[in-house]
Amino acid sequence: MYLQPRGLSDEEKKLPLAKYYDIPMAMPDPLTMQIVNGGPMNPEDVPKPEEFADLMLPPGEYGKTEMGYCVLPDGTGYLAVYKRFDPRITKEMRRWYGRWMNVYSKGTIPSQGNLRYKIWNPIEHIDHHFVNGKDGSDGVYTLETLDLGAGEEPIGSIHYTVPESDYPLYGISEEKLAKYKEMGCSIRIAWETFDIPGSHFCVGVTRPHPLGGFEQLTREWMGYKPVNGKIIRDDYPVTEDYLRNIMIHNIMELNHMVHFLPAIYEEYKDLPLDAD
Repeated sequence: MYLQPRGLSDEEKKLPLAKYYDIPMAMPDPLTMQIVNGGPMNPEDVPKPEEFADLMLPPGEYGKTEMGYCVLPDGTGYLAVYKRFDPRITKEMRRWYGRWMNVYSKGTIPSQGNLRYKIWNPIEHIDHHFVNGKDGSDGVYTLETLDLGAGEEPIGSIHYTVPESDYPLYGISEEKLAKYKEMGCSIRIAWETFDIPGSHFCVGVTRPHPLGGFEQLTREWMGYKPVNGKIIRDDYPVTEDYLRNIMIHNIMELNHMVHFLPAIYEEYKDLPLDAD
């Protein structure tokens, strides 16, 4: 089911960061795979994309389905993924890695991708960087596969984040957002465009876990995007296999973080942002 890493170029193998590339990729746990292999969820349990703010539940409360996927009757797709992070992963580490991996190190050869991103998923990751080279205001470019290493062509995409100043347009008032943050929670609204027509509307909530640490609840509606306060259709081709592979891809990434992020954070957090 899971194939070998894509491999590094001779130049990449010389970079100090290459030692993290050879860490065996983390696999989904058996219980998660039981859910994945159970087949698509009931489309009647899928919330409408414009109801995404209902995801802002307080810690300890959960929706009807936190793990699942399906193709909806209108041809759009839906994905829900849940992850409780290992206590060794902190929010500070996550925030740091989110910026660090999007900036090329001095030794990076752009045509060969981004090693800082490849180590997160050696089987499927190729490139990841700020479009403008400094921050995410113009989007984040990603190049990866979603086939578990089966040899399909990589998919290029650009990920855009909705600024919090626009949240009231989508029904999340400043007061509601402030109260949610007081509980230690956060919500992120974003969308992705691809090399092919269509978009994914993405929502993620990070919040304290009742037993310690923190958890992440994510949703994706394939075939939608946010525009000026409305969630509009923007058709994107989906199949059950495609959704299943994305779900496994996301779970593998989240599981693998604990095997490299604490060490990389300790080694690089105080170095210049472009250090090899």
